[in-house]
Amino acid sequence: MRLTPALALALGLGLLLGPAAPPAAAQEAVTVKWALKEGDTFYAKSVQDMDMKMTVMGQTMDIKMEMTYVQKFRVASVKPNATTVELTVVEMKMDVPGAPGAGAVGERLKGATFTATLNDAREVTKVEGYEKFLDKLAGGDDNLRKQMKAMFPESTFSQMFSQTFAVESGKPVKAGDTWTRTDKMSAGFGDVAIKQNFKLNSVADGVAKIGLTGDVTFKAGEGGIPGLPPGVEVTKFDLKADKFSGSVLFDTRAGRVKEASQEMTMTGSITVAAGGNKVDVMMDMKIKGKSTITDKNPVKD
Repeated sequence: MRLTPALALALGLGLLLGPAAPPAAAQEAVTVKWALKEGDTFYAKSVQDMDMKMTVMGQTMDIKMEMTYVQKFRVASVKPNATTVELTVVEMKMDVPGAPGAGAVGERLKGATFTATLNDAREVTKVEGYEKFLDKLAGGDDNLRKQMKAMFPESTFSQMFSQTFAVESGKPVKAGDTWTRTDKMSAGFGDVAIKQNFKLNSVADGVAKIGLTGDVTFKAGEGGIPGLPPGVEVTKFDLKADKFSGSVLFDTRAGRVKEASQEMTMTGSITVAAGGNKVDVMMDMKIKGKSTITDKNPVKD
């Protein structure tokens, strides 16, 4: 708590005029845990802004993207160490200046449904619906389907579920307590490990305020980056997250996240080779995101 001049004055007068009031009772411990009951339905609306600068041979390109998406979650069943949650893409809008076709991807994703099985630690043990998603996204184009499968491996969708429930503390915590969670996933260029460090800052009126910092590490795969022209390969991949932070508001009475925000900055370079020539691509990326979870569909209600 910040000691303001007014508070300092009040404390000083208290010492002069009489004994201090008895200290407030210590805050009780709370368990940050989702209350998932069979049949429960909720919606998550997320807005993400990405600003990426790519510098190639002295020329800099600025790519901006805004993505808004709404997901519907339905708890299909609850069993010991096996809770089944269904996710449906209600809406996805992608705005990329200079790339009018980006919106078509979001339109194809509408209605796509996945089902994940979570263990008691809220880790994804199984995902269903992935192949149908690829069919929906590709629209009958086999080459596009292969490209999309390389860019969006099945573990990408596991992460969609994992990130929603990752904040759980697993045990009772008090203000100042910390806990961690590490998730790994495959991406189009290799593997990603996300370590999140949570800290319970305070609890008031049934809402836990949680701080978030993290580390993101990348490991390049052997297949390079999907979508590159034939004969072009990636010989070096050096990308790191310089900043990864955020906050979470968790409703301890309802057992559900109310709001979450994240901010991440990544920098690095990629070396591309073709025809005996190598080109370094410098990258600087900033991503900001905010999510809110409600009982009502934000698209209709």
